[in-house]
Amino acid sequence: MKHEIKRISKILDELITFCFLHGTNNMNISLENHEDYFKIHLESDNIDCNDVRVQQLKELLNYPRQSEVEEYYWELAGECDSDTELTLVGMMVDKAEVNFDGTSLSITLYRNK
Repeated sequence: MKHEIKRISKILDELITFCFLHGTNNMNISLENHEDYFKIHLESDNIDCNDVRVQQLKELLNYPRQSEVEEYYWELAGECDSDTELTLVGMMVDKAEVNFDGTSLSITLYRNK
């Protein structure tokens, strides 16, 4: 469980970094710890994004979960300013929902226990 909490923290760190790097000035985050899964929800206003970038974000975050890769590389998440680490986040979650309405970005991630 100790590493599970640290992994959730790394995922949050990566999402927050992404939003700051894309110019947001307001974000709300919620984290729910359910019996079988964690649910992470982030909403960011006035973010500098576009439909192409959102599509890339969806693809990175919906990368199939790879527990064996996660076991070796989860500590690296949040340690670099590159968007490529979102692929690692995608490998650490089971489902991602991304919505963008032109100025506001909403991301919901599910991680099974």
